[in-house]
Amino acid sequence: MLQDLRYSARTLIRTPGFALIAVLTLAIGIAASTAIFSVVNGVLLRPLPFPDPERIVNVWTATAQEPHDNHSAADFLDISRDNQSLSGIAGYRSAFFTVVGRTAEPARLEGTYVTVDFFDVLRTTPAAGRLFSRATDGARGGNLVVLSDAAWRQLYDRSVDAVGAQVRVDGVAHTVVGVLPSRTELPEESKIWVLSAKPVPPSPLATTEPGADRDVRYFAAIARLKPGVSLAQAQSDLDRVAATIQRLHPQTAAGRTLRIAPIYDDMVQGIRWGLLVLQAAVGLVLLIACANVSSLLIARASGRRRELAVRAALGAGRLRLVRQLLSESLLLGAAGGLAGLLLATWLIGAIAAVLPEAVPRTGEIGIDPIVATVALTMALVAAGVFGVGPSLQASTADAASALTSGGDRGGSARTRGRAALVIAQVALTLILLSGAGLLLNSFLRLRGVDSGMRPEHVTVLDLALPSSRYATEASQAAAYRRLVDLLSAQPAMQAVAVGFPGPLRGSNASGSFVIDGRPSTDRSDQPHSSIGSVSGSFFKAMGIPVLQGRTFDERDDAKAAPVAIANVTLARTYWPSATAVGKRVRFDPQSPWITIVGVVGDVRQYGLDKDPPPILYIPYAQFPVPFTNVVVRSMAAPGTVAGILRNAVAALDPDLPADEITTLQTVLDRSVDEPRFRATLLGAFAVTALLLAAVGVYGLVSQSVTERTREIGIRIALGAQPRQVLGALVREGLVLALAGIGLGLIGALLAVRVIASFLYGIGASDPVTLGSVALLLLFVALAASYIPSRRALRVDPMAALRAD
Repeated sequence: MLQDLRYSARTLIRTPGFALIAVLTLAIGIAASTAIFSVVNGVLLRPLPFPDPERIVNVWTATAQEPHDNHSAADFLDISRDNQSLSGIAGYRSAFFTVVGRTAEPARLEGTYVTVDFFDVLRTTPAAGRLFSRATDGARGGNLVVLSDAAWRQLYDRSVDAVGAQVRVDGVAHTVVGVLPSRTELPEESKIWVLSAKPVPPSPLATTEPGADRDVRYFAAIARLKPGVSLAQAQSDLDRVAATIQRLHPQTAAGRTLRIAPIYDDMVQGIRWGLLVLQAAVGLVLLIACANVSSLLIARASGRRRELAVRAALGAGRLRLVRQLLSESLLLGAAGGLAGLLLATWLIGAIAAVLPEAVPRTGEIGIDPIVATVALTMALVAAGVFGVGPSLQASTADAASALTSGGDRGGSARTRGRAALVIAQVALTLILLSGAGLLLNSFLRLRGVDSGMRPEHVTVLDLALPSSRYATEASQAAAYRRLVDLLSAQPAMQAVAVGFPGPLRGSNASGSFVIDGRPSTDRSDQPHSSIGSVSGSFFKAMGIPVLQGRTFDERDDAKAAPVAIANVTLARTYWPSATAVGKRVRFDPQSPWITIVGVVGDVRQYGLDKDPPPILYIPYAQFPVPFTNVVVRSMAAPGTVAGILRNAVAALDPDLPADEITTLQTVLDRSVDEPRFRATLLGAFAVTALLLAAVGVYGLVSQSVTERTREIGIRIALGAQPRQVLGALVREGLVLALAGIGLGLIGALLAVRVIASFLYGIGASDPVTLGSVALLLLFVALAASYIPSRRALRVDPMAALRAD
């Protein structure tokens, strides 16, 4: 074997062109497969960094419309007390905090309110200090925080003095008790975990009246299964708990159940299928690349007929010849694998740069020993498998025939083998092109959807007021009113407003309401809508048209009669044959009636691919919230607008960070990150496959021209016209391409079903898309056949006849 490898190395060095093309072809397939596998490994395969992570589950309250709803404090207490399958359960709610550490500069950190059992459920080990625990902090704990590694670095430069230090969170002093190791954040975006002594959500254990807030659901829950308890047993136990809550509290729990799911499954639910589809796609690219290498090996073996015949005549057995040829394939595979790994390191960085924000655990993506081993194994297996056919075929060369002038009994078999490979390449390429074409078509249709807003020249500031300094609704409303006044005084501003929820963000503010004159006794049958809190200029700033009635103005303050504005979906749903203006609704029997004073256009609040939900907009003065968006419309440059926003926030409160500033167009672009990511990557892989298929067709026709030089010379000598010679050779390539396209269309109709859930506004078997990619592939095959065929026209008949 060593002798074979040394001889193979010398042989490949003598033919650097062949070796380079084969290695690069294989490297492209290996690099693409390795890069996507590194993402799959980091996001889907690598276990979570917690002890027994498969026993950590999310606990949701669920309805027919919403399978992942939050809990109320009272329901959470009932679940904690009555379940028999969970060894621990903890509540948490994500929030933004203004944090001041060792430096005086405030930092705006995304973080999480947690109950005292949160880290008991995770059972993670701190990098420094300790974590919250019921054993050390009691049932309610105190004003304590745990920092992530990133926050530790940002606030305290990773100094051990951080543990025990005082940090101000929203203006209130908290003690840092510990630091988490990197990549153990849960939720992943969290940089700080807060355990507050006062009843700040979600601190249900500090709630004084558990029954008073069962319809206010504002935090999620995680739990750990008891040893020996299966997921099915735990679900059955929580079904019993949910039935008890429904029986005791029918007004708030009607139609609500409890649902558990492994936390890992919930994390990757939205991205798993897309990554697996991409992994399958790069698998096809690798197959096409290997088919190309196999075709090259067949062509190379054809040129070595005499050498192999001499070796056979001197006593080399068939197994010996096969081993010799396979050693060359394995050397090419090893070189292609190493080159693919190098190329994959760059490709992983490029993929990471375009990954959607929704992809979890991006810090786990990279080339580790597992990924490197898989890549090299793929390369060697691919080289071995696709080297076997050419090796067996070449080893059957008849010595007597090969050593005689022009003898080649295996030529037709080699041609058939290469033709079969070209057909397979074309078919696989068509499948990839079809998927890419459908995703691209779907993405373009999604980008063309009317969001209901005019994003040009709109900038959005995400801002949250700390509850320590703005504890009352009146102080919150006054602060935002002051900020709007400061910004409105700037000449560059055309419209300034505040609004919640932010553009293309789902709202957890919603509720059932009663329509005046339509009494309803069944709570589950009541009208339901999302709730927005906006100031009067919100619709002008966002470019949302006012279709009927009026918008809010100064008269709609906290002391005025309650008013609201409905969107078109709500108005058409509940008043299909009449105007909604003037109608009255209310959310609670004890609350006053709310008069609808206007109707505005729909906004696709939950995404461009989601239908607009019914929304009732309420004046911010009548429904203030501490966290909202400041929206401004200005013709000034985005950088100038951002500076004006920061200066206004600093003038309002120097301790408020104003770093979450973006344009509305950017928000819209980010909302289609996932379909763009899938279309871009699959499109890149499809183009790569198209180039490889073109090379395969080109190589086959080129080899055919070389092998048929004598035949072509004879035909020209006998008077054949150039177009006849050219047509015969081009026809050979086109016949193979048409055969591959036919098989590819059959495969595409079956394969594209797996991406049907990713498509918007287009069917998985769209004839226009499939027909277009088939024509594209046929055109490329025609060009790849025509270019080498032109060499046949330059054949000198006398030289071709003398050569033999």
